[in-house]
Amino acid sequence: MAPWWVCLILFASLSKTSLQENLQGYSFVFSHKGYVTLEVDQPQDLLQNLTVCLCSFSDSPSKQALFSYATKDQDKEILIYKVHNPADGFWWYTVYIGGVPERFRVPDSYQDWQKICIQWASETGVLTFEFNGRSLARKMVRRGYFIKPHALVQLGRAHHEDVSFHGEIQQVNMWNTTYITYAPAMIGWSNLSYETQGNVVVDYLSWPANTCQVY
Repeated sequence: MAPWWVCLILFASLSKTSLQENLQGYSFVFSHKGYVTLEVDQPQDLLQNLTVCLCSFSDSPSKQALFSYATKDQDKEILIYKVHNPADGFWWYTVYIGGVPERFRVPDSYQDWQKICIQWASETGVLTFEFNGRSLARKMVRRGYFIKPHALVQLGRAHHEDVSFHGEIQQVNMWNTTYITYAPAMIGWSNLSYETQGNVVVDYLSWPANTCQVY
């Protein structure tokens, strides 16, 4: 398997054939080993703050990868997993910052969209996890760490792991700040540059109940 930076170069070389679209009202529908590579407005400096928001909908109880931000030095620079545990009736989300995980337990929303936002600040190490508009107990992870730039960013796949996603993902946004009101997005759903790989398609959501907003 080619190293991630080779994949990033290859993706850049294909940028003329990748799509850049306003995906409001649409979602990515993933099946077996399908994933999406995003072309990101890459910062030149280390990231000291970040916000990542997205919506997902899946009826699979398996461990699933939602969002992966992998750099040359760290496959799990930013990584978001989720898994359903029918024994306790909860969803468990695992968020990695700089290779270190923190877990969040959320109520069962088996037949509904799950809207999440994570926010992290290097100065304090505080990691905030918001689920369907409600903030959970905050954690502290990787205080003083800086997120590396020049990343390979993918949806529905964990880099260098056999963990994928079955279901739908939409409303993906990322900022290099925890104050997103006026900040330009590194990743913006209304102007998304992406390339699909394998069993994944972009499909229109035919009625408003099948959409969600996360900010």
